[in-house]
Amino acid sequence: MNEIIKTENEVVNAEPQRDSEMTYCSVICKTNEERKYLFNALEQADVLLNDVVGTEFELKDVYINRYERINEETGEIEPKVRIILFDTEGKSYACGSFGIFNILRRMFEVFGTPNQWEQPLKVRVVKKDIKDNKKMLSLELI
Repeated sequence: MNEIIKTENEVVNAEPQRDSEMTYCSVICKTNEERKYLFNALEQADVLLNDVVGTEFELKDVYINRYERINEETGEIEPKVRIILFDTEGKSYACGSFGIFNILRRMFEVFGTPNQWEQPLKVRVVKKDIKDNKKMLSLELI
């Protein structure tokens, strides 16, 4: 039986399908209204992060869901990530970018997780050049 255990900032499946599956959420919900806000943001964020490159906002909270999915064409298992960022105005930004996943991990290494921040972090959404003339979604601290 898969039991969901919720700690203050992390939702963990007690019997994960794979070691690479993980969900982290810094949003603390104490009321049903807060739970509805979180649920609705997870179902449909306000904007796609890719659509607001150049935008600056104060990052307050983060939801990260790392999982694996079977590619129907190749049959191979592929790592995936779903991320929702929350600003101080209550707006939510969604992406499936490993660039954002990695920059958040670095932010957490330096600043701790959002519940440890002295104040929200002001960020700018950017695209960074990577190999073969491709670009990767990222965040800059400002």
